Amino acid sequence: MSFVGLPVVALALAISLVPVWLLRRPETGRLQDEFVSSQPAPPALVRNASIAYALRMSAFGPLFVWGASGDLWPAIIGAASLALGFFLAYRLRLPLLVFLHDALRRDRSISVHAFIARHHGDDPRIRRLAASLTLFALLGLLVAEALGLAAVLEPLLADSAAVVYALASGALLLTVLPALLAGHSGVMHSAQLQLGLLYLGLFGATALLLYLHLSALTPLPPHGTLAIALAALCSAALLWYRRSKYVDTERIGQSRGARVLSRLAKIFNPCLSILIVLVIVIAGAEIYAAGVFDIARQAAAALSAGTRVPGLGLLSLGLLPLFYPLVDVAHWQRLAALAQGLDARGAEPARRTTAVRGVFAICATESALVWLFLCLLGAIAVAVIGTAEGTDALQGFVSRLVAADDGATAAVLPLLLICAFAVALSTMSALFAAAQCTIRCDLVAADRPEQATRRTLAGSAGFGLAFAAAFGLAAATLPIRFGSGAFLALVLAVACAQLSFAPLVLGPIGSRSRGAGAVRPAWALAILGAGAAAGAAAVVAYFATQAEAWLWAAVPACLGTGFALFAVARRRPAGNPGDGNR
Repeated sequence: MSFVGLPVVALALAISLVPVWLLRRPETGRLQDEFVSSQPAPPALVRNASIAYALRMSAFGPLFVWGASGDLWPAIIGAASLALGFFLAYRLRLPLLVFLHDALRRDRSISVHAFIARHHGDDPRIRRLAASLTLFALLGLLVAEALGLAAVLEPLLADSAAVVYALASGALLLTVLPALLAGHSGVMHSAQLQLGLLYLGLFGATALLLYLHLSALTPLPPHGTLAIALAALCSAALLWYRRSKYVDTERIGQSRGARVLSRLAKIFNPCLSILIVLVIVIAGAEIYAAGVFDIARQAAAALSAGTRVPGLGLLSLGLLPLFYPLVDVAHWQRLAALAQGLDARGAEPARRTTAVRGVFAICATESALVWLFLCLLGAIAVAVIGTAEGTDALQGFVSRLVAADDGATAAVLPLLLICAFAVALSTMSALFAAAQCTIRCDLVAADRPEQATRRTLAGSAGFGLAFAAAFGLAAATLPIRFGSGAFLALVLAVACAQLSFAPLVLGPIGSRSRGAGAVRPAWALAILGAGAAAGAAAVVAYFATQAEAWLWAAVPACLGTGFALFAVARRRPAGNPGDGNR
């Protein structure tokens, strides 16, 4: 392994495990302590964990590739849709918060599966089917994250493919420790520190790349010039509304280690602000040297170049981030943690509303900005450094960094690896915690807490073994290329498993009267199965024909089938929806 890889992995390991060690706690048998938060979670913690979860390798890779090729419109549409997805979740929050408050009070399941079952006949089959689809989706997304991390590491270990796959598989060990030792609370604290690492790598690499271009003043393509201008604007926006508070500095307990960690976070925040200011200053110098009117002309040329992604693909990129926050069990866990934290702090209704609005507003704004910034990084990186011929843009860029002989260029590599490890580890930890929550809250039945704990551990172990087998199979059969249709097909196929929940979630929360958006249990089962099957069928058709139109049709097919069946079901008597929360 390259000499820069070992300290990066060690740093990621240390950052991930420090909050876990501080938050380790005895078993209480309460679901909310294990799968929501063992202590009141401040809004800043929930916000940072949500942003870190949204910045995943399955988005990082394609965004970088689109930016490198000058194809900015898919990133713009995806980022805007992600912001709208958080806004939609905020607008529809009240029924969700009422359900979560009742579940927390009774120490019942806080998952989206329990919500769907409760509002559509309270049939346990609905809950089990939805939970099974979620586990399939979480397993596939974990494989996608591991494949993405392996793709970044591959140029470092070109002659040791087995080591690459072993390292990517070993990353799962780092992701299970927070969930197993400290529950969802440990996962959120680790994720928010990983977000700080992500920003360190992202803005550090950008500053170095801008410095290299400013010192050489080589000509840039129109999309490269636009990327520099937008990078300055995104950095200024982040600096303005964050106000040097990127990592939550609230103490995790009263131990000496908690005090040291809090003090280090207080030092880290202003240092990261200095780095962001550096990006703004260097980009501003480039803008001044090029001239505002020349930049405006090149920006217009870059945006008018269009996109190589078909219209159906742009539709998929708009629909997936729009509906996913409403159906993702990991999002429901963080929403429950936010509600639990506000209840524990005795917040008044007005302050609760302000806190919830602030969390959703910053999540929507910052997640969209960083998605766009990842695309801009690809445009700047390849325009300044270039890429190896015949390889994927991100892997080719890493190969050029490995071969670099000057210190400034070589320094970009560890920063990029810090970013990649932070993205992968934070997302994979949240995915594994969501899988544990699904197993315990919706699939495990036991009379005593110790039985439930044993069965949950057994289920988690089985899930981990399934991940190892699925990753090995995917690595052997699928090309690890972010721009390849196979990688996108994997992401879209597993996402459709959870997107099939959308009609059954939006129906009840979009209705003004109780039970108005409910359907019979048989119809709910049909909607879940048909939506997931339609998305999977489109992906199978892509692999059979290699026609990308099928690939991009997966998400619209899933949502279209589900909403069509829901509309038909609404014309039939729904019966009395159950009030239980089994």
